Amino acid sequence: MTKHIAIITDFGMDDTYLGMMKAAIAGISPAARIIDLTHAIPAGDVQRAAFEAWRVRSYLPPETILLAVVDPGVGTKRRAIALKLPGLYCVGPDNGLFSFLLYSTDKYKAVELVNPRYQLQTISHTFHGRDVFAPAAAYLAQDIPLEDFGPITQELVRIPDPLLKDLGAGSIQGEIMHNDLFGNLITSIGRFENTDDDLSFKPWIPSFPARTLIAQDYEVLLPQGNVVPLGRTFDDALKGEALAYIGSSSLLEIAINGGDAAKTLNLTPGDEIIFKLKG
Repeated sequence: MTKHIAIITDFGMDDTYLGMMKAAIAGISPAARIIDLTHAIPAGDVQRAAFEAWRVRSYLPPETILLAVVDPGVGTKRRAIALKLPGLYCVGPDNGLFSFLLYSTDKYKAVELVNPRYQLQTISHTFHGRDVFAPAAAYLAQDIPLEDFGPITQELVRIPDPLLKDLGAGSIQGEIMHNDLFGNLITSIGRFENTDDDLSFKPWIPSFPARTLIAQDYEVLLPQGNVVPLGRTFDDALKGEALAYIGSSSLLEIAINGGDAAKTLNLTPGDEIIFKLKG
């Protein structure tokens, strides 16, 4: 069966780094299908890469190999790893990149990538994406058993959980995770499912309790003290006005109808917001 290799990096598209990774894959597993997820992760932003890996997980074909290279610690003692999760393989540095994927399962197997047979012959101190991770993904696409790459390890680096805090009285505190190309602000508050006028809240961070909320009773308090109403679509706000809504990843988002919420509201990743009852 043809395997898919889905790639996330912070390499951008201006240099040949990504092309060299793909060339390394093609030399080992020419039939593998490449899915470019994003190469626009801010340089060294491991949390952002972990978040994007989590957001795309449910849309990947079964047994996809997720090759994620955001690796500010390249060449140091940080480990190179491969993981097997239910329906998914992951390859990348052991720096917390796969932390959010592990929220949904404790059933995984991880190995350290140390077998030189499944690496390029010469390994650079600064480009393990090409020399270690891309070959590992390509050999996994050739059905090489995970255990052949190196010793099993269960102690993986985890990054801190995003902010998701129960404030009582129906209020939930979260943070801006990132702003997309349109300036829409994606938050850590979710996941939500719409059921008529209700919102079924099934948190993506497992330590937070689930609950059912009445959508029309809620609004969002921003750090500056201004309040944003909760709607369903952009058109629920007037042109140039702000609204909150449940986005395509089932997370709470904030937008300006026809505008750029990040610039207009002067909000950046890490800023805290509160999803609260009106009044």
